[in-house]
Amino acid sequence: MQNIPPQVQALLGQLESYQQQIQLVIQQKQRIQVELNDARKALEEIEKSGDESPIYKTVGTLIVRSTKSKALGELNEKIETLEVRLKALERQEQKLNEKIKELTQQIQSALRGGIAG
Repeated sequence: MQNIPPQVQALLGQLESYQQQIQLVIQQKQRIQVELNDARKALEEIEKSGDESPIYKTVGTLIVRSTKSKALGELNEKIETLEVRLKALERQEQKLNEKIKELTQQIQSALRGGIAG
């Protein structure tokens, strides 16, 4: 590390920071995808049920009865919100990947310049 110029060390620090950020984004994305899949499965099950079938949902530590139409509305809203969050995380991941690629190229270029010089 002592032979690496300070500007390259700074770039390496930035790169490490971006890599940590992208790991967090990926973890958040995975959690959202699991929630989205669960909500879609629940929606599918509720749609299969009859209009008079009892529907229950969890609210904190309680389980309460709900109507089919209310449950469908809430699930559709939840799915829409999760899809928006997922798209935002995907855009964030893409931007971080681009920054990582640029930084990697800068580091490689700086190191080649240092080796050649």
